[in-house]
Amino acid sequence: MTPYYDDDGITIYHGNAREVLPGLSTNAALVSDPQYGIGFNVNAKRSRRSGLAFGKHKPHIERDPKWIPLQNRDRTPFDPTPLLGFEEVILWGANNYSALLPDSRGWLVWDKLGDKQPCAFGDCELAWTNKDQSIRIWRQVWRGLVREGEENVANGSKLHPCQKPIALMRWCLAFTTSQTVIDPYMGSGTTLRAAKDLGRKAIGIEIEERYCEIAAKRLSQGVLPIHETECLSINPVETKYGGGLYD
Repeated sequence: MTPYYDDDGITIYHGNAREVLPGLSTNAALVSDPQYGIGFNVNAKRSRRSGLAFGKHKPHIERDPKWIPLQNRDRTPFDPTPLLGFEEVILWGANNYSALLPDSRGWLVWDKLGDKQPCAFGDCELAWTNKDQSIRIWRQVWRGLVREGEENVANGSKLHPCQKPIALMRWCLAFTTSQTVIDPYMGSGTTLRAAKDLGRKAIGIEIEERYCEIAAKRLSQGVLPIHETECLSINPVETKYGGGLYD
């Protein structure tokens, strides 16, 4: 299959992950945030205010209308089995399909709440790994327009409805040792960007061409001097929040 993008050890394939993955070596770290099969609607209305439940009279906002709905609107149950043969595996959202995964004690936790008040959405996200290690936590506020780190609203809007912080993905990769990183559900290319920042090769697969284009543009940017040991030892520097919306 001809790559959509191939430069400096980073390759992007525009296609279906189920068709592309069998042709790749399993001697790699597969790190991804797949669709969970929970019927997520990327353009659904979201509350502006915090609270443990939606109120009848609370104002709402629409998500970015330019975002492409997820394939099949995320209605197909997700089966992680084809991904488990890789040397190292990290899968976000795995609490939604944990019954299909082997037992593991090496879960990763992303604390999205920080010191903010709980709202109607999850306070954290979980990632299953096949690593024999203790549970680890990454703390980075991520509540709609309230985002710490490089993706702070002052630097621009999110590029994908399910986008994760690049600092989070660099932290994930620091738990792996494989020289090649694979993300079969690449989205806007955050995992690949993190791999490039850490000087590692990476392969991404994405079914929507628009996101392949976005990822290619992100990867064309220069690399900051970041060491993997730093990813394990620090959390993102606090930034001034750019808004008050919650997601």
